[in-house]
Amino acid sequence: MISTNLEQYKSKRQQKLAQKQSQLKPSTYTTQTPFRDAERNFKSRLPPPDFSNVIDFYNLDQCNDELKNRIIKIELKVELGENGESENLFGDYKELKEEEKDFIKGGRRTAYLFKDLPGFIFIPNPFTPKAQKHIIKRCLRDFAKYPNKGNLDTHYLLPKEGLWNLHENIVNNDLNENHPQYFIPLKASVIGPTNDSFLNEEQGEQCSSFSQPRPEPPPSSGVPILTSSQLIKKIRWTTLGYQYHWPTKTYHLDKRLSFPKDIELLTTFVIKSIYGVKFITSEKKENEEKYFINDYDHKKWKPEAGVVNYYQLKDNLMAHVDKSEINMEAPLISFSFGHTCIFLIGGSTRDIAPIALYLRSGDISIMCGPCRANFHGVPRILEGTLPKYLEPYYDNDSEWNTYGDYMSSARINVNVRQVF
Repeated sequence: MISTNLEQYKSKRQQKLAQKQSQLKPSTYTTQTPFRDAERNFKSRLPPPDFSNVIDFYNLDQCNDELKNRIIKIELKVELGENGESENLFGDYKELKEEEKDFIKGGRRTAYLFKDLPGFIFIPNPFTPKAQKHIIKRCLRDFAKYPNKGNLDTHYLLPKEGLWNLHENIVNNDLNENHPQYFIPLKASVIGPTNDSFLNEEQGEQCSSFSQPRPEPPPSSGVPILTSSQLIKKIRWTTLGYQYHWPTKTYHLDKRLSFPKDIELLTTFVIKSIYGVKFITSEKKENEEKYFINDYDHKKWKPEAGVVNYYQLKDNLMAHVDKSEINMEAPLISFSFGHTCIFLIGGSTRDIAPIALYLRSGDISIMCGPCRANFHGVPRILEGTLPKYLEPYYDNDSEWNTYGDYMSSARINVNVRQVF
Protein backbone atom coordinates (compact mmCIF):
# COMPACT_ATOMS: atom_id res chain seq x y z
CA MET A 1 0.00 0.00 0.00
CA ILE A 2 1.29 3.42 -0.96
CA SER A 3 1.58 5.88 1.96
CA THR A 4 -0.58 9.00 1.68
CA ASN A 5 1.55 10.91 4.20
CA LEU A 6 3.22 13.44 1.91
CA GLU A 7 5.23 14.99 4.79
CA GLN A 8 7.78 12.18 4.62
CA TYR A 9 8.63 13.09 1.01
CA LYS A 10 9.29 16.76 1.74
CA SER A 11 12.82 18.05 2.12
CA LYS A 12 13.88 19.51 5.46
CA ARG A 13 13.60 22.98 3.96
CA GLN A 14 10.05 22.29 2.74
CA GLN A 15 9.08 20.92 6.14
CA LYS A 16 10.44 24.04 7.84
CA LEU A 17 8.50 26.30 5.47
CA ALA A 18 5.32 24.30 6.06
CA GLN A 19 5.82 24.53 9.80
CA LYS A 20 6.35 28.29 9.53
CA GLN A 21 3.19 28.73 7.48
CA SER A 22 1.24 26.64 9.97
CA GLN A 23 2.47 28.83 12.82
CA LEU A 24 1.18 31.93 11.03
CA LYS A 25 -2.40 30.62 11.21
CA PRO A 26 -4.23 32.09 14.24
CA SER A 27 -6.09 28.81 14.73
CA THR A 28 -2.79 27.14 15.66
CA TYR A 29 -1.93 29.62 18.43
CA THR A 30 -2.15 28.26 21.95
CA THR A 31 -2.28 31.78 23.39
CA GLN A 32 -4.68 34.17 21.71
CA THR A 33 -5.06 37.61 23.26
CA PRO A 34 -5.04 41.06 21.62
CA PHE A 35 -1.67 41.85 23.20
CA ARG A 36 -0.15 38.57 22.04
CA ASP A 37 -1.52 39.13 18.54
CA ALA A 38 0.18 42.54 18.42
CA GLU A 39 3.47 41.00 19.57
CA ARG A 40 3.27 38.34 16.86
CA ASN A 41 2.63 40.99 14.22
CA PHE A 42 5.73 43.02 15.06
CA LYS A 43 7.99 40.05 15.70
CA SER A 44 7.15 38.54 12.33
CA ARG A 45 9.90 38.53 9.70
CA LEU A 46 7.88 36.70 7.07
CA PRO A 47 5.44 38.18 6.27
CA PRO A 48 6.72 41.63 7.34
CA PRO A 49 4.82 43.43 10.12
CA ASP A 50 1.87 45.74 9.57
CA PHE A 51 3.04 49.17 10.79
CA SER A 52 -0.09 51.06 9.69
CA ASN A 53 -1.38 51.61 13.23
CA VAL A 54 1.92 52.55 14.87
CA ILE A 55 1.85 56.07 16.30
CA ASP A 56 4.72 58.27 15.20
CA PHE A 57 4.81 61.39 17.38
CA TYR A 58 7.31 62.97 14.98
CA ASN A 59 4.97 62.56 12.01
CA LEU A 60 1.46 62.77 13.43
CA ASP A 61 0.12 64.07 10.14
CA GLN A 62 0.73 60.62 8.71
CA CYS A 63 -1.43 58.93 11.38
CA ASN A 64 -5.02 58.16 10.51
CA ASP A 65 -7.80 60.24 12.07
CA GLU A 66 -8.77 57.52 14.53
CA LEU A 67 -5.26 57.47 16.00
CA LYS A 68 -4.90 61.27 16.00
CA ASN A 69 -8.18 61.64 17.89
CA ARG A 70 -6.78 59.57 20.75
CA ILE A 71 -3.82 61.91 21.29
CA ILE A 72 -3.61 65.12 23.32
CA LYS A 73 -0.66 67.48 22.97
CA ILE A 74 0.27 69.33 26.17
CA GLU A 75 2.91 71.72 27.46
CA LEU A 76 5.09 70.67 30.37
CA LYS A 77 5.23 72.88 33.45
CA VAL A 78 9.02 73.02 33.36
CA GLU A 79 11.24 73.10 30.28
CA LEU A 80 13.75 70.26 30.27
CA GLY A 81 17.30 71.56 29.89
CA GLU A 82 16.20 75.08 30.74
CA ASN A 83 19.32 76.15 32.58
CA GLY A 84 22.07 75.18 35.01
CA GLU A 85 22.37 71.48 35.84
CA SER A 86 19.35 70.64 33.72
CA GLU A 87 21.04 72.16 30.67
CA ASN A 88 24.23 70.23 31.39
CA LEU A 89 22.33 66.93 31.49
CA PHE A 90 19.98 67.45 28.54
CA GLY A 91 22.55 69.42 26.56
CA ASP A 92 22.93 72.96 25.28
CA TYR A 93 20.83 73.79 22.20
CA LYS A 94 23.41 76.36 21.14
CA GLU A 95 25.93 73.55 20.53
CA LEU A 96 23.72 71.82 17.96
CA LYS A 97 24.90 71.54 14.40
CA GLU A 98 22.42 72.70 11.77
CA GLU A 99 21.71 69.13 10.60
CA GLU A 100 21.13 68.01 14.21
CA LYS A 101 18.33 70.47 14.95
CA ASP A 102 15.81 68.27 13.17
CA PHE A 103 16.36 65.57 15.77
CA ILE A 104 14.87 67.72 18.52
CA LYS A 105 11.40 68.75 17.42
CA GLY A 106 8.81 70.67 19.37
CA GLY A 107 11.21 72.13 21.91
CA ARG A 108 11.59 70.78 25.42
CA ARG A 109 8.15 71.54 26.82
CA THR A 110 6.12 69.33 24.49
CA ALA A 111 4.52 66.09 25.66
CA TYR A 112 1.67 63.84 24.56
CA LEU A 113 -1.06 61.93 26.37
CA PHE A 114 -3.69 59.41 25.28
CA LYS A 115 -7.36 60.04 26.06
CA ASP A 116 -7.99 56.33 26.54
CA LEU A 117 -4.74 55.52 28.37
CA PRO A 118 -4.64 57.76 31.46
CA GLY A 119 -1.22 57.86 33.10
CA PHE A 120 0.98 57.39 30.05
CA ILE A 121 3.11 60.41 29.08
CA PHE A 122 5.38 60.63 26.06
CA ILE A 123 8.10 63.29 25.79
CA PRO A 124 9.89 63.58 22.41
CA ASN A 125 13.68 63.63 22.58
CA PRO A 126 14.88 66.63 24.62
CA PHE A 127 18.56 65.57 24.52
CA THR A 128 21.31 66.94 22.34
CA PRO A 129 23.55 64.33 20.62
CA LYS A 130 26.33 65.13 23.10
CA ALA A 131 24.02 64.51 26.07
CA GLN A 132 22.83 61.21 24.59
CA LYS A 133 26.41 60.07 24.08
CA HIS A 134 27.21 60.86 27.70
CA ILE A 135 24.46 58.57 28.98
CA ILE A 136 25.30 55.78 26.51
CA LYS A 137 28.93 55.88 27.63
CA ARG A 138 27.84 55.71 31.25
CA CYS A 139 25.64 52.67 30.53
CA LEU A 140 28.42 50.74 28.79
CA ARG A 141 31.51 51.87 30.68
CA ASP A 142 30.31 52.69 34.21
CA PHE A 143 27.01 50.96 34.97
CA ALA A 144 27.65 47.47 33.56
CA LYS A 145 30.21 46.53 36.18
CA TYR A 146 30.76 45.77 39.86
CA PRO A 147 29.06 46.35 42.23
CA ASN A 148 25.99 46.45 39.97
CA LYS A 149 24.61 43.02 39.11
CA GLY A 150 24.09 41.99 35.50
CA ASN A 151 23.00 38.95 33.54
CA LEU A 152 26.61 37.85 32.90
CA ASP A 153 27.50 37.69 36.60
CA THR A 154 25.84 34.30 36.96
CA HIS A 155 28.24 32.52 34.63
CA TYR A 156 31.41 34.63 34.35
CA LEU A 157 34.08 35.90 36.72
CA LEU A 158 33.90 39.46 35.48
CA PRO A 159 36.68 41.92 36.34
CA LYS A 160 35.64 44.59 38.83
CA GLU A 161 36.52 47.31 36.35
CA GLY A 162 33.98 45.83 33.92
CA LEU A 163 34.31 44.66 30.32
CA TRP A 164 34.34 47.91 28.39
CA ASN A 165 37.95 48.94 28.96
CA LEU A 166 39.14 45.45 28.06
CA HIS A 167 36.97 45.56 24.94
CA GLU A 168 38.54 48.88 23.91
CA ASN A 169 42.01 47.42 24.45
CA ILE A 170 41.18 44.52 22.13
CA VAL A 171 39.75 46.90 19.50
CA ASN A 172 42.93 49.01 19.71
CA ASN A 173 45.14 45.89 19.51
CA ASP A 174 46.51 46.57 22.98
CA LEU A 175 45.32 43.17 24.22
CA ASN A 176 45.84 39.82 22.46
CA GLU A 177 45.07 36.20 23.18
CA ASN A 178 48.34 35.78 25.07
CA HIS A 179 47.21 38.21 27.75
CA PRO A 180 45.58 36.63 30.85
CA GLN A 181 42.60 39.04 30.61
CA TYR A 182 41.91 38.34 26.93
CA PHE A 183 39.41 35.59 27.78
CA ILE A 184 36.93 35.99 30.61
CA PRO A 185 36.97 32.92 32.90
CA LEU A 186 33.88 30.96 33.89
CA LYS A 187 32.74 30.61 37.47
CA ALA A 188 34.32 27.40 38.69
CA SER A 189 31.61 26.09 40.99
CA VAL A 190 27.88 26.28 41.59
CA ILE A 191 26.88 29.08 43.92
CA GLY A 192 25.17 27.82 47.04
CA PRO A 193 22.75 29.67 49.33
CA THR A 194 23.97 33.10 50.37
CA ASN A 195 23.05 35.63 52.98
CA ASP A 196 21.22 37.71 50.36
CA SER A 197 17.85 38.92 51.58
CA PHE A 198 15.05 40.67 49.81
CA LEU A 199 11.35 41.30 49.82
CA ASN A 200 9.35 38.50 48.22
CA GLU A 201 5.80 38.73 46.90
CA GLU A 202 4.20 37.17 49.98
CA GLN A 203 5.96 39.73 52.16
CA GLY A 204 5.06 42.64 49.93
CA GLU A 205 2.66 44.12 52.45
CA GLN A 206 5.26 44.15 55.22
CA CYS A 207 8.37 46.10 54.32
CA SER A 208 10.22 44.99 57.45
CA SER A 209 10.03 41.27 56.66
CA PHE A 210 12.95 40.75 54.32
CA SER A 211 15.42 38.64 56.26
CA GLN A 212 14.84 35.38 54.39
CA PRO A 213 17.92 34.52 52.29
CA ARG A 214 17.60 33.65 48.60
CA PRO A 215 20.32 32.00 46.52
CA GLU A 216 21.47 33.38 43.23
CA PRO A 217 20.93 31.05 40.24
CA PRO A 218 23.81 28.60 39.71
CA PRO A 219 26.29 29.12 36.87
CA SER A 220 25.93 26.94 33.79
CA SER A 221 28.67 24.51 32.91
CA GLY A 222 27.75 24.75 29.24
CA VAL A 223 28.48 28.39 28.49
CA PRO A 224 31.53 29.09 26.31
CA ILE A 225 34.66 30.94 27.35
CA LEU A 226 34.60 34.25 25.46
CA THR A 227 36.54 37.48 25.14
CA SER A 228 35.33 40.76 26.57
CA SER A 229 34.51 41.95 23.02
CA GLN A 230 32.29 38.91 22.49
CA LEU A 231 30.63 39.27 25.89
CA ILE A 232 29.86 42.97 25.38
CA LYS A 233 27.23 41.94 22.80
CA LYS A 234 25.73 39.51 25.33
CA ILE A 235 25.02 42.04 28.08
CA ARG A 236 21.24 42.22 28.43
CA TRP A 237 20.67 44.03 31.72
CA THR A 238 22.32 45.59 34.72
CA THR A 239 20.71 46.94 37.88
CA LEU A 240 21.15 50.29 39.61
CA GLY A 241 20.42 51.23 43.21
CA TYR A 242 18.51 48.41 44.93
CA GLN A 243 19.76 45.24 43.29
CA TYR A 244 17.10 43.04 41.70
CA HIS A 245 16.68 39.31 42.22
CA TRP A 246 15.40 38.14 38.83
CA PRO A 247 14.31 34.57 39.74
CA THR A 248 11.75 35.92 42.21
CA LYS A 249 11.23 39.40 40.68
CA THR A 250 11.99 41.06 44.00
CA TYR A 251 14.57 43.47 45.40
CA HIS A 252 17.51 42.75 47.67
CA LEU A 253 16.53 45.38 50.22
CA ASP A 254 19.82 44.92 52.05
CA LYS A 255 21.74 45.59 48.81
CA ARG A 256 21.06 49.21 48.06
CA LEU A 257 23.88 50.82 46.12
CA SER A 258 24.26 54.55 45.69
CA PHE A 259 22.22 55.72 42.71
CA PRO A 260 24.08 57.43 39.82
CA LYS A 261 23.83 61.17 40.44
CA ASP A 262 23.34 62.18 36.81
CA ILE A 263 20.46 59.71 36.28
CA GLU A 264 18.93 60.79 39.60
CA LEU A 265 18.99 64.43 38.50
CA LEU A 266 17.57 63.59 35.06
CA THR A 267 14.58 61.83 36.58
CA THR A 268 14.07 64.60 39.13
CA PHE A 269 13.82 67.18 36.34
CA VAL A 270 11.37 64.95 34.46
CA ILE A 271 9.22 64.42 37.56
CA LYS A 272 9.05 68.18 38.12
CA SER A 273 8.08 68.78 34.50
CA ILE A 274 5.12 66.36 34.59
CA TYR A 275 3.74 67.35 37.99
CA GLY A 276 0.14 68.46 37.51
CA VAL A 277 -0.03 67.21 33.89
CA LYS A 278 -3.68 66.65 33.10
CA PHE A 279 -6.39 66.34 30.52
CA ILE A 280 -10.13 66.77 30.97
CA THR A 281 -12.57 65.82 28.25
CA SER A 282 -16.35 65.74 28.22
CA GLU A 283 -18.13 63.00 26.31
CA LYS A 284 -21.84 63.50 25.85
CA LYS A 285 -22.36 59.85 25.12
CA GLU A 286 -21.39 58.91 28.64
CA ASN A 287 -22.61 62.17 30.14
CA GLU A 288 -19.58 62.44 32.37
CA GLU A 289 -16.16 64.04 32.44
CA LYS A 290 -13.10 61.91 31.76
CA TYR A 291 -9.98 63.25 33.33
CA PHE A 292 -6.46 62.43 34.37
CA ILE A 293 -4.16 64.40 36.63
CA ASN A 294 -0.65 63.36 37.56
CA ASP A 295 -0.62 64.57 41.15
CA TYR A 296 2.39 62.62 42.42
CA ASP A 297 4.30 65.15 44.51
CA HIS A 298 7.70 65.68 42.89
CA LYS A 299 9.13 66.47 46.33
CA LYS A 300 8.51 62.85 47.34
CA TRP A 301 10.36 61.43 44.35
CA LYS A 302 13.35 59.22 45.22
CA PRO A 303 14.99 57.25 42.40
CA GLU A 304 15.89 54.08 44.29
CA ALA A 305 16.17 51.35 41.65
CA GLY A 306 16.81 51.14 37.96
CA VAL A 307 17.36 48.61 35.19
CA VAL A 308 19.48 49.27 32.13
CA ASN A 309 18.36 47.04 29.25
CA TYR A 310 20.79 46.37 26.40
CA TYR A 311 19.07 45.19 23.22
CA GLN A 312 20.65 43.73 20.11
CA LEU A 313 18.67 44.04 16.89
CA LYS A 314 16.86 40.71 17.18
CA ASP A 315 16.03 41.01 20.87
CA ASN A 316 12.62 41.74 22.31
CA LEU A 317 10.90 42.16 25.66
CA MET A 318 7.58 40.37 26.01
CA ALA A 319 4.49 41.77 27.74
CA HIS A 320 4.94 42.26 31.46
CA VAL A 321 3.94 44.43 34.41
CA ASP A 322 6.50 46.11 36.68
CA LYS A 323 4.99 45.49 40.09
CA SER A 324 7.90 44.65 42.40
CA GLU A 325 7.93 48.11 43.96
CA ILE A 326 6.11 48.79 47.23
CA ASN A 327 5.25 52.27 46.00
CA MET A 328 3.14 51.80 42.86
CA GLU A 329 1.98 55.42 42.90
CA ALA A 330 5.36 56.85 41.94
CA PRO A 331 5.94 57.10 38.17
CA LEU A 332 8.20 54.76 36.23
CA ILE A 333 10.48 56.77 33.93
CA SER A 334 12.11 55.26 30.85
CA PHE A 335 14.79 56.73 28.54
CA SER A 336 15.50 55.27 25.09
CA PHE A 337 18.82 55.52 23.22
CA GLY A 338 20.02 54.11 19.92
CA HIS A 339 17.84 52.27 17.42
CA THR A 340 14.11 52.92 17.25
CA CYS A 341 11.84 50.29 18.76
CA ILE A 342 8.17 49.38 18.69
CA PHE A 343 6.70 49.93 22.14
CA LEU A 344 3.39 48.35 23.11
CA ILE A 345 1.40 49.73 26.04
CA GLY A 346 -1.87 48.06 26.96
CA GLY A 347 -4.15 47.72 29.95
CA SER A 348 -4.46 45.71 33.15
CA THR A 349 -4.72 42.40 31.23
CA ARG A 350 -3.40 41.01 27.95
CA ASP A 351 -7.01 40.93 26.74
CA ILE A 352 -6.88 44.69 26.18
CA ALA A 353 -5.51 45.62 22.77
CA PRO A 354 -2.28 47.66 23.18
CA ILE A 355 -1.33 50.95 21.58
CA ALA A 356 1.79 50.70 19.40
CA LEU A 357 4.22 53.59 19.10
CA TYR A 358 7.75 54.30 17.97
CA LEU A 359 10.35 55.11 20.63
CA ARG A 360 13.30 56.89 19.05
CA SER A 361 16.67 57.77 20.50
CA GLY A 362 16.28 60.26 23.35
CA ASP A 363 12.54 59.76 23.80
CA ILE A 364 11.16 59.57 27.32
CA SER A 365 8.14 57.47 28.26
CA ILE A 366 6.49 57.70 31.66
CA MET A 367 3.96 55.40 33.29
CA CYS A 368 2.16 56.88 36.26
CA GLY A 369 -1.18 56.74 38.03
CA PRO A 370 -3.51 54.02 36.69
CA CYS A 371 -1.06 53.20 33.89
CA ARG A 372 1.65 52.14 36.33
CA ALA A 373 0.35 48.56 36.47
CA ASN A 374 -0.38 48.14 32.75
CA PHE A 375 1.11 45.49 30.50
CA HIS A 376 3.80 46.75 28.16
CA GLY A 377 6.63 45.39 26.04
CA VAL A 378 9.10 45.84 23.18
CA PRO A 379 8.45 43.26 20.45
CA ARG A 380 10.76 44.71 17.81
CA ILE A 381 13.94 46.75 17.36
CA LEU A 382 13.95 48.38 13.92
CA GLU A 383 17.11 47.86 11.89
CA GLY A 384 18.74 50.83 10.19
CA THR A 385 17.22 53.47 12.49
CA LEU A 386 20.30 54.61 14.42
CA PRO A 387 20.58 58.42 14.25
CA LYS A 388 23.57 59.59 12.25
CA TYR A 389 25.02 61.44 15.24
CA LEU A 390 25.38 58.12 17.10
CA GLU A 391 27.19 56.38 14.26
CA PRO A 392 30.95 55.80 14.54
CA TYR A 393 33.15 58.33 12.75
CA TYR A 394 30.29 60.86 12.60
CA ASP A 395 32.53 63.68 13.78
CA ASN A 396 36.02 64.11 15.18
CA ASP A 397 35.19 62.44 18.49
CA SER A 398 37.58 59.49 18.22
CA GLU A 399 36.63 58.32 21.72
CA TRP A 400 33.08 57.72 20.46
CA ASN A 401 34.02 55.38 17.61
CA THR A 402 34.04 52.18 19.70
CA TYR A 403 30.75 53.15 21.33
CA GLY A 404 29.33 53.96 17.91
CA ASP A 405 30.33 50.53 16.62
CA TYR A 406 28.42 48.96 19.49
CA MET A 407 25.36 51.16 18.96
CA SER A 408 25.28 50.29 15.25
CA SER A 409 23.44 47.12 16.28
CA ALA A 410 21.96 48.09 19.62
CA ARG A 411 19.37 49.97 21.64
CA ILE A 412 19.78 50.93 25.31
CA ASN A 413 16.91 51.64 27.68
CA VAL A 414 17.30 53.14 31.15
CA ASN A 415 14.26 52.85 33.39
CA VAL A 416 14.03 54.20 36.91
CA ARG A 417 11.64 53.48 39.76
CA GLN A 418 10.95 54.46 43.35
CA VAL A 419 10.72 51.37 45.56
CA PHE A 420 9.21 52.83 48.75
